[in-house]
Amino acid sequence: MDIKNLGNPIQGAKDKAQGATGKLTEQVAGISAAAQEQFNAILEEYQKVLPMAESLGLTVESFKLEMGLVPEIRTTLSGSVERIDKEAVQKLIADHPSNKLLGTILNALLITKDLQQKLNLKALKGIAVDIKLGISPNVSVHLTP
Repeated sequence: MDIKNLGNPIQGAKDKAQGATGKLTEQVAGISAAAQEQFNAILEEYQKVLPMAESLGLTVESFKLEMGLVPEIRTTLSGSVERIDKEAVQKLIADHPSNKLLGTILNALLITKDLQQKLNLKALKGIAVDIKLGISPNVSVHLTP
């Protein structure tokens, strides 16, 4: 047996680790590019939501960008429960069926307004919509004094 032909086991392990790291870096870059593409599509939907939200009396109260492997935006729209017109909201939903973010926000507004009335929460006249835009968008609506 020729010991010189066995090679350096440490170098062999190092070479394998470098190869695996290279493959992992390529995979992460691919995932990151796909996530960025999805994020851009959601951001485009959000840009379309703003004028419609304003038509219902909602305004942007806050806007926060969080950077990471995949960026996230957190924003809050606020307004008055009284300004949420059920017929106008239903028309917006029907007119824009492909905008899932809009549908989610508007349905949440309708449900919250309905609960406010059913539970007789008259002291809570304001409404706030917290929106998280990222790979998995999330909408939370709460009533305010």
